[in-house]
Amino acid sequence: MRQTYQTILLIDHVAEAVDSIVEACNQADLPPVKISTAFNSSYALKLLDENEFSLVIVGLSEELGFAELELLAEAHEPKPLLSLLVDDSSENILMALRKGASDVFIQSEVAENDRAFCRSITKLLIQAEMVEKNLHYREELEKSLGELQADQQAARQIQQNMLPDNDLKVGGIQAKYLLIPSLYLSGDFVDVISVDETKTLFYLADVSGHGASSALVTVLLKNMTNRLLRNFRRRSSFDILSPIDVLYRINSELLDTELGKHLSIFIGLFDGDDSSLAYAVGGHHPMPILTDNQGSRYLEGRGMPVGLFPEPMFEERKLFMKADFELTMFSDGILEVLPQSDMTAKEQRLIDAVVETKGGGPDRIKDVLLPGIIEAAPDDIAIMTICRQ
Repeated sequence: MRQTYQTILLIDHVAEAVDSIVEACNQADLPPVKISTAFNSSYALKLLDENEFSLVIVGLSEELGFAELELLAEAHEPKPLLSLLVDDSSENILMALRKGASDVFIQSEVAENDRAFCRSITKLLIQAEMVEKNLHYREELEKSLGELQADQQAARQIQQNMLPDNDLKVGGIQAKYLLIPSLYLSGDFVDVISVDETKTLFYLADVSGHGASSALVTVLLKNMTNRLLRNFRRRSSFDILSPIDVLYRINSELLDTELGKHLSIFIGLFDGDDSSLAYAVGGHHPMPILTDNQGSRYLEGRGMPVGLFPEPMFEERKLFMKADFELTMFSDGILEVLPQSDMTAKEQRLIDAVVETKGGGPDRIKDVLLPGIIEAAPDDIAIMTICRQ
């Protein structure tokens, strides 16, 4: 709890100034003032180390000189210090100010010019109060930032735990991915779900915005697809067998949350029985790149973003895959950091990188497209490959 009074430390034999100080405090619209005393610099430094004072008043003498004044001023920073001098020479006044005094008075003139002395005390106590409030706000801010950091670390751990293994083999295909968040948490998300012995559902989603609010939607997305899988296994719903039905379910539930968030997504269902790939697109760009013995090219398809409209338009397509193939997916964050000047050139650069890496996986693709470490990316970046070799 913060103290409800201000404190003044009087150093050296300046007791004759107490009445003027009390008068100054009474005239100021300030909290009550508590006055403590010390008769040498060593004891004063000990008090300053153990206690918080609003204002320090130092009476210079033969025993307490400018060297001690400087030490006291440094120990009391950033709050003010007032110096009382015996000698009114300009050299002494200037030296006191240089050694850290906020204001200077001549001891013999304090009582004679008590109005000016009161004004100075008032001004310095107001200044000290502002410093104390700023320090309090800083402490509260650091405490809040610490709590926020702890929350974000917990959220990051939860998000990491929701992700699939980074090199996953399931249903006859191999999945790899790379996520590069622009902030501590990511709005990009990937998942690979074994539906049954031959069918595997996978998707790459990009939630609008980035940071904690977007990361929260990835948790909802994971929960939705897990629920569809549970429904399928207890035979209460078969939506998970159709990518377009999954998009409609996500769209409906995301609108119901009223979070004001939407997402783009590419979702595919690979069936190892007939080597077919059924897929649907929810506002996703760039489209995935399919590589097989016929070369590398973008898949076709379109659809509205998910979570924006109550009656969106999606379409589902189906391909029969070659014996060996690789599907490379990107979130649109990759386009923002490519140096090419137009979208056509950026899309061609993605295909060139896929061809150049020849199945090297997301990390190799990233190194070719964006060498080195990415710092201060404007958006989250996700790269995912699905292949059969």
